[in-house]
Amino acid sequence: MRADTQIGARRLRRMLVILLALGGAAAALFSLPRLARHNMDRARQSNTMMRFLRSYNGIRLKRAGTKRSATAILTHVGRRSGRTYETPLGAWAYGDGFVLSLAYGSGTDWCRNVLAAETCTLAWKGQTYELEHPEIISGSAVLQAWPVWERIALRAAGIEDFLWLHRKEERGGGSEQDHPLARDGAR
Repeated sequence: MRADTQIGARRLRRMLVILLALGGAAAALFSLPRLARHNMDRARQSNTMMRFLRSYNGIRLKRAGTKRSATAILTHVGRRSGRTYETPLGAWAYGDGFVLSLAYGSGTDWCRNVLAAETCTLAWKGQTYELEHPEIISGSAVLQAWPVWERIALRAAGIEDFLWLHRKEERGGGSEQDHPLARDGAR
C-alpha cells in the first residue's frame, strides 16, 4: 500500500512541476511585450536583443501576409533613411481599414515611420492594401474587432493601444461591395 502512495506522490510532483513550467512559459510569453514597452531604450542598446528580434522577424516574414497566416506584412518607408522596410505584425480589419497592435508601444520605428509618412502598404490574408491617415487609438471597442483567441492574448499582454490605418480612397470605377474588406464583413 505504501508503494502505491509513493508512486502517486511522485506523479503528482511531476505533474505539478510540468504545470509550473508551462505556466511560467506562458507568463513569460505574455509579459514580454509589457517588459519591452517599459524598457525599449535598453532593448535598442542591447545588440543581442536586436539580433534576436531581426532573426525572429526574418522567420515570421516567410509566411506573413499569406491567406492562412495570422501575421500581416507592413511595408513602410523610413522617416530619415528613405529606405523601404517590411515588418511582420498583428493586424485585423476594422472600420474602413485595419488596426495594428502596438505590442511594444507607439515609439517603435515602424510606427513612427508610418505616422511620419502617413501612408503604407499592408499584405494581409493574401491581399495587399494601400493605407493612409494613421491614428493611434485605444479602447475596448477596438479589441472587439479581433477574434476571441487573439483578444485574450492582447489583454493578457497588456496591449491597449493600436494604430488605425484607413484604406486609401479608390479613384475611379468599382463599387464599395467589390472591395474584399466589404465582402469580409469588416466593420
